[in-house]
Amino acid sequence: MRLAIISDIHEDFESLKKVITKADDHGYDKLICLGDISGYSHPYYSYDKERNASACLSLIREKCDIILAGNHDLHAAGLSPDIPDELESEETWQHDLDLDPGYTKSEINFLGTLPNKAILTTPELNILFTHYVYPNLSGFFKGFYSQERHFDPHFAFMKEHNCSLGFMGHVHPNGFYLAHLNGYRHYRFRNMLISANPSLVGVPPVVRNNDQSGFCIFDSDSMKLQVLK
Repeated sequence: MRLAIISDIHEDFESLKKVITKADDHGYDKLICLGDISGYSHPYYSYDKERNASACLSLIREKCDIILAGNHDLHAAGLSPDIPDELESEETWQHDLDLDPGYTKSEINFLGTLPNKAILTTPELNILFTHYVYPNLSGFFKGFYSQERHFDPHFAFMKEHNCSLGFMGHVHPNGFYLAHLNGYRHYRFRNMLISANPSLVGVPPVVRNNDQSGFCIFDSDSMKLQVLK
């Protein structure tokens, strides 16, 4: 099964159209969105005249087979995640700098129905999709992980759900991150065979920012990962 995986659009409709057109050209069986359709912040982005949250959401609803909620989507819907015991003392993102996405009431209601995880069963393996890592699945709590031990709870969560591969967004890498039980490493845009079990892939953002917009194609038959700019 060929999967196209996108994440972190942040209301950038022009980049989203380009990425989906390129994904269509490569071909896929399912298109998955890992969240943060919403969330435009002036200090980080400069396409304010072109941002269009409603158009992004409409295109994603039309094209995607799986759609997850990211922290900015929860904020736009006026929701907060359940707080796991492990995160009770952690600081949350306040989203003070997010501009109003201008969603309609029905769009806000739709965002409120989105899950924080999805599991896809293929003939070869089960794949877990999340916006970030367990227990911070929606990325609502501050902090980014960069050491293999930080991912131990997520790998335990994957094992609990019988998943040997996971994909996450949220971190906006220039290329992608690959975590497994013995390491964590950043790679530029490239192709790679996923051999470690379990593995977790952090995908690039769709949003234009420092020339790092991209997406992934994963083939579960060959275990080949393509991370495309």
